[in-house]
Amino acid sequence: MLAGWTYQLKQKRHLARCQHGRMREYLRAAAPCRKADFRQGSYLAVDLEMTGMEADSDHILSIGFVPIDNMRVMLAGARHILVSSPLGVGQSAVIHGIHDRDMVGASALSEAMDCLLEALQGRVLLLHYAALDLAFLREASQRLYGVPLLAMVVDTLVLENQRLQRNSTGQHGQGLRLSDCRRRYNLPDYHAHNALVDAVATAELFLAQVAHRFGREHAPLARIISG
Repeated sequence: MLAGWTYQLKQKRHLARCQHGRMREYLRAAAPCRKADFRQGSYLAVDLEMTGMEADSDHILSIGFVPIDNMRVMLAGARHILVSSPLGVGQSAVIHGIHDRDMVGASALSEAMDCLLEALQGRVLLLHYAALDLAFLREASQRLYGVPLLAMVVDTLVLENQRLQRNSTGQHGQGLRLSDCRRRYNLPDYHAHNALVDAVATAELFLAQVAHRFGREHAPLARIISG
C-alpha cells in the first residue's frame, strides 16, 4: 500500500524521468487525499480485455471505463475503446468475444492510453482483480511514456476477500469472480460481456461493498486502498 508521502515521491520521480506531455499532465494533477472520507473521492472503474494473461507478450484489445462521482456511477462519462493489436485477436476471441472483424477502426494503444489517462487524472483507479489489469496498464505506460502507470488503486476483489475473512465461515466455497461477488449483494447478472459492461459491474459492486461495510461510518480512503 502506498502511503501518501511515498506516492508523492513516486510522482516526482516519474516527472523527472518522463518527457511525454500527456503523462506529465497526469502526474502533475493532485493525488486523491488518503485521509479524506472515501465518499469524497472520485473513482474510475476500469476493465480490460486482452489477448492473454502475460503482460510482457500479450496485448490489450479493449478498455472500458466509467467514472464514479459523489458515490454515483456516471454513465455519461463511460467509454469503450477497441485497441488494435499487432498480432490480431487469435484464439482469445473464444474468451472475450472480440473478433478481428470487430477491430476495423480500432484505436492505437497510444490513443487509448491517452484517453484513459485523461479520464483517470485526479481519480482513484477501481479494478476487480487489479494485479492482472495493472500489469498490462503498467507495461503499456512504460512502453509509451517511459514510466509505469502510477495510480491509487481500490481492488473490489480484495475488498470482497476481506469481507469473507471477517465472516466466521471464511472463504470456503465462496467465489471471487466478479459475477460471484455481485450475487452476494443481490446485484443482477449482465448477460452482455465486454470491458465496459464489466467496468460498470465493478463500479456497482464497489458501491454495494462499501455501503455494506461502512454504512454511514466515516472511513478514510486509506482504509480501502489496495495499492
